[in-house]
Amino acid sequence: MRHRFAVLPSRQEPRCLLPLGDSRTTLEGFRVYTPYGFGARLRKALLAQIVKTGWSGWAMHSLYVGEPLGLKALVTNVTGERNPAFAMLLGPPGKYRKLTIQVMRSAGETLGYIKLGLTNPASERVRHEAGVLEDLSGLRPQVPSVLYSGDWQNGYMLFQSPLEGRPGPEELSDMHVKFLEKLAAVRRANKPGPRVVEEIGARWKEVTWRCDWRWQQLGKETLAAARRDLEKVIVPCGFWHGDFAPWNTRVQDGRLAAFDWESCEDGVPLGWDTFHFSVQVASLLKKSWRTKFDLTASPGARGLFLLYLLASLGRSLDERAEENPALEYRKQALIGELGTN
Repeated sequence: MRHRFAVLPSRQEPRCLLPLGDSRTTLEGFRVYTPYGFGARLRKALLAQIVKTGWSGWAMHSLYVGEPLGLKALVTNVTGERNPAFAMLLGPPGKYRKLTIQVMRSAGETLGYIKLGLTNPASERVRHEAGVLEDLSGLRPQVPSVLYSGDWQNGYMLFQSPLEGRPGPEELSDMHVKFLEKLAAVRRANKPGPRVVEEIGARWKEVTWRCDWRWQQLGKETLAAARRDLEKVIVPCGFWHGDFAPWNTRVQDGRLAAFDWESCEDGVPLGWDTFHFSVQVASLLKKSWRTKFDLTASPGARGLFLLYLLASLGRSLDERAEENPALEYRKQALIGELGTN
């Protein structure tokens, strides 16, 4: 048996595969991709309206995929659904590329999401996320449940429950603060500021020892400035989501939930999630992060922000994303902040 999928934006540059044949599963499949840029949101809304009309001509780029018998059997064993439908999202090329599969009932209800790493490092990230979700089980239903995890063919599979609700807002609010307070309470430890600087510095060197000398000089200046700011500061640390951003959150009944925990770490400064949220939104909307928070509000805040930017740049460089606009935004923000000293 074969199943037909619409390929977006094209077969030459596939990113999203939506099941065709039943408008209910096609429309539900749109959940696998949640854009926040105005243009992307508008295109998605227009396409959804076209699908609702029943016109099939919109699927100009399509392909047929053979029935994934092993995957179907696993889904049936876990969920009881005998005829599951799938929508797929292919991550950007690079070291950590993965495939996310939205699993649905034949009538369109979402049962969960499967993650499969397409490289060895990506598989290790998927394995890591499975462990994180088990560690954070006390936060459910504000984090997904693990429906299944284990080795799969040449990689690792994580099948997790969906989070219900509408996409989270673009502005930080009380619900975000309450969620992060719960996350901080899972496991908390205090670290001397200089120790935090040394930990981030060691990671930076691991990533940039092959990079252009200008990257190394930027790291050196950043670490020196952060060391001065944090010399006598005790830093509360705990779990860091790693990509706490609107597109990784849902809201239901006034309560925030978060998914995509593959970059989560323990022992990280607690304020980094709010930094990341604000910088991600500002970068996407091409606005200034300075309208989001005050770095003079507490001792060491500026030093921690500098370290966040440096760590975030290090992650992007590790993923070989040197042409990433978000990386350039952070680089310029870091250079600008160093220039205000």
